[in-house]
Amino acid sequence: MSQPTFRFLDQSLDGSGSAESFRAGEARWRWLARGILEIVPDADTDLPAAIISVGVHGDETVPVRLIDQWLAQLLTQVQTIRRPMLIVLANPDAVCIGKRFVKHNMNRLFCLPAASAPDDKTGTYDDENSRAVDIMQAVQRFVAAYPAGMHFDLHSTIKPSDQDRFAVVPVDCQGRDLTALKNWLRLFAVDAWVQNISPAAAFSSFTAGLGYLSATVELGQVSSLDEPIERFLSLLPALDRLAFDEEEQSRHAMSGFQVIDEIIRPEGEFELCLQDFVNFRSLTAGTLIASANGGASGGANGGADGHEWRIEQTGDALLFLNAQVPAGHRAGLVIRQR
Repeated sequence: MSQPTFRFLDQSLDGSGSAESFRAGEARWRWLARGILEIVPDADTDLPAAIISVGVHGDETVPVRLIDQWLAQLLTQVQTIRRPMLIVLANPDAVCIGKRFVKHNMNRLFCLPAASAPDDKTGTYDDENSRAVDIMQAVQRFVAAYPAGMHFDLHSTIKPSDQDRFAVVPVDCQGRDLTALKNWLRLFAVDAWVQNISPAAAFSSFTAGLGYLSATVELGQVSSLDEPIERFLSLLPALDRLAFDEEEQSRHAMSGFQVIDEIIRPEGEFELCLQDFVNFRSLTAGTLIASANGGASGGANGGADGHEWRIEQTGDALLFLNAQVPAGHRAGLVIRQR
């Protein structure tokens, strides 16, 4: 197998790498499909595999460019790649246009019923649904070959946060031994991790349901599509360690949080009442978060018409607050430090 010119980002966007394979780092690099790259060591290994995904949201370009640069460097390294890896650029069409998504938020499609459902308006299946199905099938085949593993779904955000880099761990990981996952998160300089309590159709939730230790990792706040990635390059050595099996115990401080409630947007009028929302910022008991149709007050959770959502306990905080979601979708998480 000859080694072609390799450009992960360019070839993921234009599909030119599909069906190609080559060898580097004593491993086989093989394009499984557009934007889906499998790297398998030549030597047998009992190391947990790793899935690294980027570009689930097409306007979050920092993780995409970071992994592109890492893979270009990994190709030239002299060390031996020891860990099976699946690298996924999830939504190349959205990346091409610099938008969060084309028609549907892909991070709500990673369950077969959601991805297999036709568009509500047209009754047809769109490319993002089909793409989510293709990714899930590729992941299922990878997990069948490597049943033990970890998944890091990398994102960035324009929202300010009191914890610059944080991770959300799916509910299916609850009760599992998270020691290895949390140590890798520390090696990635993650400042806080959050245990979710509800099922979701996010990519990391799908892989957690297959038995992997998974996390959605927010690398930090960015302000534009062409944000310089220099401040993120410190992650490259940790990614190398992941590939080369050079794990070390990290002393990076990382706080733990628990989701205590979800705010699900109801049908009808819905208004967020916090003007200057910041992820992880502590709030006082009674703080009004949101209201539906201006009705009677209530606790943090709700969903019926005539309801208000308020902070129940001083010190609780919010995550991913967003009124611009369809009815029935999550408009925010209420979190509490563990």
